Amino acid sequence: MRDRTTTHRTRRSSRTARDVGRERVIAALAVAVLFVAGGAGLALIAPRTPVAVATAAKVWKTVVATETPAPTDAPTPVFASLRGVPLHLPIPACDVTTLAFHQSSYADTVALTSLVRFDSPTRARAAATAARATIKAGGVATIAATPLDASEDASGTWTGSALELWRSARNVKQDTAVDCGAAPGTPVISPVDGTVMQIRPYKLYKRVDDFEIHIKPDAWNDLDVIILHVTDPLLVPGARVVAGVTQVAKVRRLSNVVSGLQLRNYSLDGGNHTHFQINRIPRPNDTWVLGQDPPGLVRHN
Repeated sequence: MRDRTTTHRTRRSSRTARDVGRERVIAALAVAVLFVAGGAGLALIAPRTPVAVATAAKVWKTVVATETPAPTDAPTPVFASLRGVPLHLPIPACDVTTLAFHQSSYADTVALTSLVRFDSPTRARAAATAARATIKAGGVATIAATPLDASEDASGTWTGSALELWRSARNVKQDTAVDCGAAPGTPVISPVDGTVMQIRPYKLYKRVDDFEIHIKPDAWNDLDVIILHVTDPLLVPGARVVAGVTQVAKVRRLSNVVSGLQLRNYSLDGGNHTHFQINRIPRPNDTWVLGQDPPGLVRHN
């Protein structure tokens, strides 16, 4: 006759073995699921991403910068500065029709320091009105953005004048964006030394083709240089640019598809221009996103 104690121990040992076996099978199945599903399996146990849009998104791509091109032309004149670093005209001086500082639509855009004199918007508007009247009457008229004898002084600063326009944007400093007027097809030039990080097509006002060009400036690791209202981008991410020298694109024709361009009041070609601003980024090597777009734009992806 079997001892009750021995039988009880055997049954308890048997149950323990079954339990252990079951646990091993479950563990093996879990490993198999994770192995087969890969990222999907891991996502099941990973914390969920908050639904709210983050204040910034890391979209700088890791790129290997190409060799800095040797300057082939004299750089465009300097027209502004930021933290003591000069900023060059994004348009050849001889092609500038109007230069206007205004407000960006977002508070994280930094204010620029103009190094050229400000003209009166009232006087500039009157000059444009008179010129258009002369042309309508059959005469010839121009609006000179620079003196006829020179485009820069001995220090390399532009000798033209700029307008300071108000956009009524709330909580945004004046002079945080620049519209540089020029005829469609005019070369658009990098205002800073740096590396092209992103060139992205988008729809301006949800309907007009445009590009946004992001440049990481050599002078700062916490800022993103953004150029808008351009066509035919010439570079790719990773390309090096030289301030005032490297062409990045061409001025886009907007006057035939956007009737409300602000510069139309101060120029003779409907206000075509390229837009330029510099935005803070929250961490080095991030780019300005905020889940939104530059002024007047809406992302579709």
